[in-house]
Amino acid sequence: MVEVHDAPPMDGFSVPLRLHNLLLALAGRIDDSALTEARELIAHAHIDEAVELTTGTLIAGKITVSSAEQRELALVLEMSRSDATLANDLLVDEAELVHSHRFSGENQPEFGLAEALDRTLQVLPDVRSVHAVWRITPAGSVPGALPQRVVLVELGPEGNPPAVAFRVDSALRRAGLRSVVEVSGPGVARSTYHQSAGAAASPVWVAGSTQAPSYRPEPVAPTPPPAPVPAPEPVAEAAPSRHGIRTPAAESAPAPVVPIVQASPPPQPTAPPAVPAEQPARKSRSETRAERTSDLTSAEVAQLRRALAEDPEKGREIAAGKPSMHEVVELPALDLDDPSLSERDRALLRELHAELAERERAEAAKIRLNGASRSGGDRWNA
Repeated sequence: MVEVHDAPPMDGFSVPLRLHNLLLALAGRIDDSALTEARELIAHAHIDEAVELTTGTLIAGKITVSSAEQRELALVLEMSRSDATLANDLLVDEAELVHSHRFSGENQPEFGLAEALDRTLQVLPDVRSVHAVWRITPAGSVPGALPQRVVLVELGPEGNPPAVAFRVDSALRRAGLRSVVEVSGPGVARSTYHQSAGAAASPVWVAGSTQAPSYRPEPVAPTPPPAPVPAPEPVAEAAPSRHGIRTPAAESAPAPVVPIVQASPPPQPTAPPAVPAEQPARKSRSETRAERTSDLTSAEVAQLRRALAEDPEKGREIAAGKPSMHEVVELPALDLDDPSLSERDRALLRELHAELAERERAEAAKIRLNGASRSGGDRWNA
């Protein structure tokens, strides 16, 4: 069983930082995806999950570690309240580990990084430099796509390596730049892996540099030429005046500019208010027979006069409603004041006037109550 208390003291290093430094030593041996996920867990203060993921990846991939690395993992497991006995399953090899990774600085590994990290680097404290390089060899038991871009970040004593690693990785992901971010701070020895990567890396950003980093900007798509402005249409020559002088159109006075005012829609006709049915009934009851008789049209009065003058019986039929009141009866004109009419004829005429007026008003009231249009109803509803 691993004795965790035999591990060398690391005064001033917190548990998250100890695990971060351990992941730096394991870079190149652990899968890139597992390495990035463990660092993200550290940034979110999930130390127990991060160390368990790291230990499980080493055990599953049968990746060898040194005895010092085994003790450090056991210590972090214990300090994060995880099962420290997981470290007993690690494959320990005391022989010097030889890394066969190859790196290349060709094909612009730094391309696009400065633009993607510009705002992030402005707010992160004590960032000393950023470099980029291509790794052309696989790492871990589940290698990813190759070549793999590796971003090397150097911090001063005021920097926080786990937080910077997460922030830089997030900024590159948003920009669509797949990469593995390695952040190292002061007091940590650089492994052979990082020494080989740094030797071939290209600078992206260096603190205190007054010159732009050595990268070529991303090619910009050519700007399309502006759309051609159509030539003004030729102005027709003005017609000759009444004096026979032809005035050029260019010398004619410009037409006044009239502001376009949107016409408001015409007001919609308002429907007349509905008249209650009781109101016509009360009005008809309060009116006298003479008032109702005065509502006859002049055509109806003339018709009655002519009917009485020619044939009193036909006048009574008209008043009784036997023929249609809308038939036009062509009879000679008759004056009611004609002295040839007897008092009886005049009384009969007045009675017929009253009867016809009563019939017409009853028919109008029925049309209003039923809400339907009958023959001749348009005249009453108008």
